[in-house]
Amino acid sequence: MNASSAPLPKQKIRLRARLGNWLLGTNAILLFGFLYLPVVILVVFSFNATRSIAVLSGFSTEWYAALAANTELLDAARNSLLVGLIATIVSTIVGTLTALAMDRYHFRFRTAFDANLYLPIVIPEIVMGISLLLFFNQALFPFLNSVFGMHATTGLHTITLAHIAFDIPFVYVIVRARLADFDRSLEEAAADLGADEWQTFKRVTLPLLMPGIIGGALMAFTLSLDDYLITAFTKGVREQTMPLYIYSLVRRGITPEINALSTALLAGSIGLVALSQTAQSGGVVYTRAMSLGAWLGFGAFGLLGLPGVFAAFSVGAFLLHTLMLAGFYFAWRTVSPLREELHDTGRFAALLVGITVLVSTVAVYFSCYLLLL
Repeated sequence: MNASSAPLPKQKIRLRARLGNWLLGTNAILLFGFLYLPVVILVVFSFNATRSIAVLSGFSTEWYAALAANTELLDAARNSLLVGLIATIVSTIVGTLTALAMDRYHFRFRTAFDANLYLPIVIPEIVMGISLLLFFNQALFPFLNSVFGMHATTGLHTITLAHIAFDIPFVYVIVRARLADFDRSLEEAAADLGADEWQTFKRVTLPLLMPGIIGGALMAFTLSLDDYLITAFTKGVREQTMPLYIYSLVRRGITPEINALSTALLAGSIGLVALSQTAQSGGVVYTRAMSLGAWLGFGAFGLLGLPGVFAAFSVGAFLLHTLMLAGFYFAWRTVSPLREELHDTGRFAALLVGITVLVSTVAVYFSCYLLLL
């Protein structure tokens, strides 16, 4: 054995290992600092007591109170929420059905069709925005005008169609990943026990796919809520969404109000992404927790809104809030199955379930507040 092939002393091995760990740790700290330090600064200065964005002079929540009184902001938030909800519902249905078809059936050009579904994910947003703008103005609107006599223009409806177009692939990818681990023997067992195709889908396939479906829906809603570039190309003259409104404020100068608005939008996006990841990895217990939180949010809004309905009585508002009180009944029916499933989980999982219920309740409550205000 020559000197070059002799094993290294243990001290040198340990030194190299420590040096490698130190370099990796330093790299991680610098990377996360570069990514998140500006976000932390933005959040801190959103609580500044003065309009200064350079000197922190005290703690105040006045800028968040100013957001609640800003009618333009509430209109923009309502538009974003309405577009996001419609785009999420449609893209979730289409994306889920497409994933099922691609997983269960084999047909010609299946590989090409599957690759085409990934295009909206990989192509630049500006290319997609321009292509959608040309499609609406050069193809769809002239067709509607020549065939039906409709003089259509861009607006919230074109924003919604654009968001559906780029949301479908994300739902498809997430649900398709869930189908990759799907145990088809469970469907075969249901068929052997006498269940028809619809009963098998309703009682076996859909519940097992529900974590992936909810995860895809939340991801689609997050992407729709945060999108700026495609929305800017497909919006109308007067319509604004939250990202467009933030950009219009930034053009006038950065203020603590913009910091507060960005912080609120950031918190909502992080919460939705966290719920999406939880739904995808946590299974049925977390999807049931989200369901419980959603029903509690509906019921809480209906209950807390009743005094205002009685103060300015309206039959429609009274019926709506009374109907939303049924959320407490459905929440009560969800609690018992959730308790049974929590018996097989640890304390940390139970804590996550509680956080999931809380976040879902707050999200649904404020969504109802913005849409029905």
